Amino acid sequence: MRGAALALLLGGCAPVAAVLDPPLAQLARWESATDAAIAAEAPRCPPGHPACFRLHARRAEACMALAMAARAPGAACPPRSDHLDCAAAGYAAARALRPDPRLAAGEAQAALCLGDLSGHRAATQRAALAAREAGEPLLMARAALALARPPAPPAERCAIARAALPLAPLREAADLARRIALDCEGDPR
Repeated sequence: MRGAALALLLGGCAPVAAVLDPPLAQLARWESATDAAIAAEAPRCPPGHPACFRLHARRAEACMALAMAARAPGAACPPRSDHLDCAAAGYAAARALRPDPRLAAGEAQAALCLGDLSGHRAATQRAALAAREAGEPLLMARAALALARPPAPPAERCAIARAALPLAPLREAADLARRIALDCEGDPR
C-alpha cells in the first residue's frame, strides 16, 4: 500500500496518495512548505508508520527555527515562548521513535528556554535529562546552573553547583558555577 502511495505521489497524484497514505503525503507536502506552515500542522501518524519519525523531527526543527528567529544577537533564548512548546514536544516525540543525540540537544535547548521564560522547574529538569542524553557539556552546564537557582533549597543548590563546575565549558558558565559553589563554603556537604 505504501509503495503504491509513493508511486502516486511521484506521479503527481497527490490527492489520491493523501487518501492512501496520509503521513507520507504530509511529509511530501512539507518538502516545499514554510516553517510556519509546518509548525501550524500537527503530524498525523498512526503508531508504527515509518514516516512518523521524520514528521515529528521536521516539525520540531520548524518550530525551533521560528522560536529562535526572535532571539537577540548572541542570546541563547528568544524573549517569548512562542513555538518552544511545539519544538520540545516534537523533539520528544521523534526521540521516542528513534533516539538521536541531535534531537536530544534540540529538546534540551527548547526546554531550557521554556524553563528560563516560565520559571517552571519541570521544564528545566526535562532539559537536564535531554542534555545528558545529548552528551552536550554546555547544555548540561546550563541546565545544572538553572536548577541551582532559587527556589531550590540551599543544600540542593550547592550540590548542583559543585556538580556543574566540571561541566561548564565556557568561562562565563564556569564563573557562575564557581560563584554559586563559593556561596556554599559554609555548607558542610
